[in-house]
Amino acid sequence: MNKPNGEAASQPPLVMIRPGLLERLRLQSTVRSDEAFARLIGVSRPTYQRLKAGEEPTLRTIVGIAQAFGLGLGEVVQIVQPDAAAEESAAA
Repeated sequence: MNKPNGEAASQPPLVMIRPGLLERLRLQSTVRSDEAFARLIGVSRPTYQRLKAGEEPTLRTIVGIAQAFGLGLGEVVQIVQPDAAAEESAAA
């Protein structure tokens, strides 16, 4: 859909797990295996691997992480504008 002034509509923002959060939480916990940590936050090991790689999490996953570690939702995620996300991945 186009905006009234002719510009293309922007994409909705992405919700991403804060960079490094999963690794910090895992190091602080007594859990050492990916499988056990994934279960702790309520996801499968493959899903945990995808989250570490930067996949956008579901609300259920965000809540699972927050509940497992007593965090607020805002402490788990950050909102990233699609243009900024594309620039970050291009710089990497």
